[in-house]
Amino acid sequence: MTFETVVVAISDRFLSQRTFELVVEPALADLQFEEAAGRRGRIANHAAVLRAIAGGVRHDMQRGSGGFLKLTLLSACYYLFPVAVSVRIFKTWPDFFAAATLMLLLSLAPVMVCFWPSRSPVRRVE
Repeated sequence: MTFETVVVAISDRFLSQRTFELVVEPALADLQFEEAAGRRGRIANHAAVLRAIAGGVRHDMQRGSGGFLKLTLLSACYYLFPVAVSVRIFKTWPDFFAAATLMLLLSLAPVMVCFWPSRSPVRRVE
């Protein structure tokens, strides 16, 4: 596998189509141009593409973070209500906080399953 195919595979899994086209595709084009021209070192070219992927992931996370936080809050409230109502069952406060923390962590699973974006078919590198 070449570096470009690995980048495309990672982008398919973790980036939206729009982010791939606007951020990663130009970085791959620059990589191919720079390697053909022989201007910079190979490591610097690959690092630039990896930085583009990291920036694309950050951009996608920021774009969808509002909906994700709302769904997480809804799920956490749904699961924490029975824990809060049954506070008298717990003998100590650390027991209560342990149960509340467990419910908060468990409430993330359905949100992540529902929020995980659908992916388009594999992109081709030209």
